[in-house]
Amino acid sequence: MSDQPEYQEIGERLARIRQAFSSESQKAWAEKNRFNPTQYNNWEKGKRRIPIECAMELCTRYGLTLDFVYRGRSDGLSESLRKSL
Repeated sequence: MSDQPEYQEIGERLARIRQAFSSESQKAWAEKNRFNPTQYNNWEKGKRRIPIECAMELCTRYGLTLDFVYRGRSDGLSESLRKSL
C-alpha cells in the first residue's frame, strides 16, 4: 500500500493554481473562493478529491479546464496560463 495521498497529483495542481493567482495563504484563498478552509486543505493535500462543482467554479473564475485540474492536461489552457502554472 502506498503512503502517498490518493489524490496527490490533483492536490499539487490545486496548490500551483493558488500560487499562480495569489500570494494568499491557503485559508485566505479558500475563503475568497467560498470554499471551506478545512475541506480545501484536504483537497490540496490530496486526502480528498475536489468535487466537480468546486473545480468548475475554479475553471470559470480563472480560465482553467477540468482536464487540467483532474488530469494535468494543459493543452486547453492559454499559453500565458500554461507558463504561469
